[in-house]
Amino acid sequence: MTIYTQVITTEDSSLTRVSAPTLPFAPVQYDRAYQDTFNNILRQYFNQVDALISQLRVGYLNTLALPQGAFFQDGVTTLSAGVNNAVTTIPVVSTTDFQNTGAILIGSEIITYTGKTATSFTGCTRGQYSSSAASHLSGVYVGEVQPPTGAVALFMSNTSSSNGVALDPADKSKVVFDTAGYYNIQFSVQLLSFDNAVDNVTLWFSKNGTNIDYSAGIGTIPARISATKPATAIISWNIIIPVNANDYIQLYFASDSGKTVAVTYPPGTSPAHPTSPSVILTATFTSAL
Repeated sequence: MTIYTQVITTEDSSLTRVSAPTLPFAPVQYDRAYQDTFNNILRQYFNQVDALISQLRVGYLNTLALPQGAFFQDGVTTLSAGVNNAVTTIPVVSTTDFQNTGAILIGSEIITYTGKTATSFTGCTRGQYSSSAASHLSGVYVGEVQPPTGAVALFMSNTSSSNGVALDPADKSKVVFDTAGYYNIQFSVQLLSFDNAVDNVTLWFSKNGTNIDYSAGIGTIPARISATKPATAIISWNIIIPVNANDYIQLYFASDSGKTVAVTYPPGTSPAHPTSPSVILTATFTSAL
C-alpha cells in the first residue's frame, strides 16, 4: 500500500504534505498478513506526520513572517544653553523626532512652540497647560508633548519593526496596512496634567477617516500633586479590527478640560530608567478576512 506525499516548496524551505492513506478492507476472518500490512501502513503514515511536525518546529516556523508593525513617539533632547523664564526661542541639541509645531516639557514647565529649526524651538509661549514658566539650566532634558487641541490624532515618528504595516511618511499619525486581514491593535499613551482638578480623557480609533464603532474608552486623570509634581497615568487597551489593503487607522485623543497632555518622559537617574514614550502602538496580523 502506497502513502501519497506532496512536497510544497517555499522561498525559504520545503514542507512535505502528507495525505491520509487508503486502508484496505478487512477480511471476514482474522488474517495475520492483513493485520501486519494494515499496521505498516499506519506506521508509515504516522512516521511522516512526525517528520512534518519536526519540519514545522525547527525550520518553517523560523522563517514565517506575518504582517506586523510596532511604532512609538519619543521626542527627547537636551538644552544646549540655559534659558530664563521669558525667552521665546529655546536652544536644544536637536529637534529631530519633534513635530513642526507643538509643545515641549522642561522640568515642570510645558512650553508651546509654533516653529522649529534643527537646533531650536521658536515662537514659544511659556507656562502652558496649568504649568508655570521657569528658568532651566543647560543640559537638562526636553521631552515632547502632544497637546489635545480638540480631538487630535496622536503622532508617532519611530518604527521598531515593520512587515507590511507602516507609518504614512506624509502623516505619521496614520498606520497603513499592505495586507488585508484581522489585526490586533495594542496601544499605550503616557498622560500628564498640571491642573489642580480631575480630568477625563477619551481615546478612540478611526479607519480611513471614519471613527470605528465601540473603539473608544475614557480614563480619569487625578489632580496634580503640587505645582511641580503633575498627575500622571498610562492608558492602554487593545482591539481587533478588519482592514483591507491600503486602509489606515489613527489613534485619537481628547481631554475634557483641554489641560491633560500626552508626554514623552526623558530617561531618569533615580532610579535609572529609559525614556517613556508618549505613544506606543503595535499592529499584529491574527487571521485572514
